[in-house]
Amino acid sequence: MENPDFLIIGGGTAGSVLASRLSEDGVTRVLLIEAGRDTPPATTPADIADTFPSSSLNRDYFWPELKAERVIGEARRPYPQARIMGGGSSVMGMWALRGVPADFDAWAAAGAQGWAWSDVVKIYRQIENDEVSRRDVNAAGPMPIRRVPQAQWPAFAQGLREAAVRRGFRLVDDINEDGGDGFFGLPLSQGHEQRASSARLYLTEAVRRRPNLRIMADIRVTSLTISGGRVDAVNIEQGGHGQTVAPRHVILSAGGIHSPAMLLRSGVGPGEALQKLGIAVAVERPGVGANLQNHPYLHFALTIPQGQRLASGLRQFGLAGLRHSSGLAGCQPSDLLAFAIGRVSPRGFGAALGMVGAALYSPQSRGQVTLDAPDVRVLPRIDFRLLSDPRDRPRFLQAARFAESLLGDSAVAPAFEDAFILPPVLSLHQFNQPGLKGALFEMAAQVALNLPAAVKRRMLERVIAPGRWVGNARRKAPATDAEIVAAAAPMGHPTSTCAIGRPDNPMAVVDHQCRVYGLENLRVVDASVMPSVPSGNTNLPTTMVAEKMAQTIRAGL
Repeated sequence: MENPDFLIIGGGTAGSVLASRLSEDGVTRVLLIEAGRDTPPATTPADIADTFPSSSLNRDYFWPELKAERVIGEARRPYPQARIMGGGSSVMGMWALRGVPADFDAWAAAGAQGWAWSDVVKIYRQIENDEVSRRDVNAAGPMPIRRVPQAQWPAFAQGLREAAVRRGFRLVDDINEDGGDGFFGLPLSQGHEQRASSARLYLTEAVRRRPNLRIMADIRVTSLTISGGRVDAVNIEQGGHGQTVAPRHVILSAGGIHSPAMLLRSGVGPGEALQKLGIAVAVERPGVGANLQNHPYLHFALTIPQGQRLASGLRQFGLAGLRHSSGLAGCQPSDLLAFAIGRVSPRGFGAALGMVGAALYSPQSRGQVTLDAPDVRVLPRIDFRLLSDPRDRPRFLQAARFAESLLGDSAVAPAFEDAFILPPVLSLHQFNQPGLKGALFEMAAQVALNLPAAVKRRMLERVIAPGRWVGNARRKAPATDAEIVAAAAPMGHPTSTCAIGRPDNPMAVVDHQCRVYGLENLRVVDASVMPSVPSGNTNLPTTMVAEKMAQTIRAGL
């Protein structure tokens, strides 16, 4: 494997798919390199297999010290990005949303030929094994998709369904096939007993036994050596020792943050900025690292009385969603999302709290990924610039006010005691701590969350500061616009930093077959190539991108 046919950098959602598909013929030599640890099927950690996203709390699965600027001018905050086989699919909340047709038709209009809805929906249907889909439409693909039965929902989620119907929203069985506005059970990429990560689905024991596939974990790619319009070598490091690999073709699948960073370190990007860092310019592409997009969201936490909670034995997270439209001129329909979460912790107290969230799922704002230094040990600089586009702030406020109004609905308000707006940190981190601190917190929470409501309210406000109490069925203290904007956090959905586009567009990084402009043997295949972030959680769309490109590459071999 010193000279493989394909070297895939990154064993995340896309990399796992590509390694499996490109090695299917038994002849093509494929080398997959992952910076984090491997998780072979027989030794998959319990927190990754869990149907509750417990793995999102394990710091060992993430890039340490990575930080991002949420909004312009604000101090940087920790931003989790997976560093583990399976990538985001091994740590995310398992929501399996495709996006809406308008997302992909916009990709095609931006120069992504062959990526319109009519093209990509065929790939989605090959991937999914959805319990509710018609089998004449959706065959039994590798990814199981299920929903938590509504009979198991806690009372507040049942109330949200009733409130949505009273407001004229339709009930949708399969939001992925029947898009548009409506209330739906959240499709989840999981079986009945464990998470459906790309590492588990695509890097099976049988796949790993292929003699033409080699998987190397705990290895960091430092840079690409480029000359004469091609990648001559990939430079890797393990345990302080360097090595080079000379593949025929390289596929960069390190994600929306690390793929552009790798290109920049290797001299592919905006020439002036690279030269200031002392990096020789190999290919001038000013779009590398630009166009960064993400979904801004916030959470309202709810204290749930006994008898109205998710059953303690159910290890579930996402329950339901409600797509709705802002109606703002120039913005596509179904651009807003409200959603219900049934528990906040894998620990015993988890179901004593629920959450209702609000998100802008078709943002216009764009940020960037840049370098502060060429050294791979210096992490990239991430500037999301959430809500910087003038169309985004009013829509985010609308999404939050809509969720807030649902909490005040007569079908919902009796099902919880108090509501609190949370600060802009990962919601699960708000209520979960590692080690001894986490065990002590659990002990205290088990007691506190079964005390009278007034006592719980005071204690919870101390835990979530600067978040605060915003109301219950009897009185309200609504969040101000400033508090709502201050609560906006970036999801784990960074995209568009190596965007597909036409060759005459200087901000495009790859062509419609994900080939990097100016380099004959380098592709980028991950969420970074999406021309814009889809109106759905990015794991399923990234799987689609990888499956589609695997078919394209194999057809051209």
